[in-house]
This record gives sequence, structure tokens and C-alpha cells, in this order.
Amino acid sequence: MYELFVLGQLMDHEMAGYQLRKALKAVVGQEQTVSYGVLYPLLERLSQAGDIILTTTDTQRPKKVATLTAQGRAHFKELVLVPVTINKQAQLTFQIKCEFLHLLSVADQRTVLQDFRAFSHFQLQNLQAVRDYLTDHPRMVPSDVADSLQVNQLQQVRAQAQDDWLVERIANLEKKA
Repeated sequence: MYELFVLGQLMDHEMAGYQLRKALKAVVGQEQTVSYGVLYPLLERLSQAGDIILTTTDTQRPKKVATLTAQGRAHFKELVLVPVTINKQAQLTFQIKCEFLHLLSVADQRTVLQDFRAFSHFQLQNLQAVRDYLTDHPRMVPSDVADSLQVNQLQQVRAQAQDDWLVERIANLEKKA
């Protein structure tokens, strides 16, 4: 997921590690940002793999600047189109993919958005199943059920807003086609 983000960010221009970390924070939020202890080894691995070139600036405060290679561009295109595995990182991975839709063809944008929409439906179905369970489960303390149903409602509203956003984006792509 972070590999996809770094390669996508570098598609437009070279960036230093500090800039990459700030960009990720802007896209995914403070709670999901990457530490420098993860970022710089990732940059080294991408460099060793030939996806980026790392140069160190000759300034008073030297910094490593990453530049994408042709191989890195191809690797980005490959990663952005890989179906997302449904796990605890799926939501974040889809958000990162959406950050780079402008780099994709209309057909590839549609693929990413439709995959995200399928995930969104999966989320809504799971939330409804939880709601059904909470409503029909007689062994729980009533106040716990009430609180859980409130949280479930919040989660459903968020998931529905995401699905509505995806429907709109897909419809806009259809207008372009």
C-alpha cells in the first residue's frame, strides 16, 4: 500500500522523504501516516529494485530525493490495477488508489472505482448483518445493544456516503465516455 502511494506521488515530480510523508498524511490522515523508520527503508528497497533513483542533495541539510524511473512508472500502473485484498488495509488502499485516478485512463479509473464500489457494498452488507444480529440477539444487555446500534448507524451512514460518492464518480466517467 505504501509502495503504491510512493510510486503514485512520484509520477508527477520528484520528492524528498519529508514531502512524501506530508503528502501521505494529507491523503489518509494523521492516524494512518507512515513513520520515517518505514518510509526510508521502503525508498531504499524501491531504489534497489530500480523503481526510483535516490539522490542526496548537496545542501546544508542534505535530504534524499526520489525520482521515478520508467520501470517505476510501469510498476505503479501494475499496482494500481491489482484487485484489493479485503483486509483491515482495504479502505486505506482504495483511498490511495482514488488519489491517483488522474493518472489513469478512463477505463482504468472505472475499474478502480467499480472495485471500490464492490467493497463498499460488502461493507454495507456486513453492517446490515451486524444490525440484524444486534436487533435479534436477546442475550445482550439492552443498553449495550442500544449503544452498538448507534455506532452501527454511524458506520452505515459513512459507508452509504462513500457508496453515493462512488456512484457519482462512476456516472461522471460514463458521461466522458
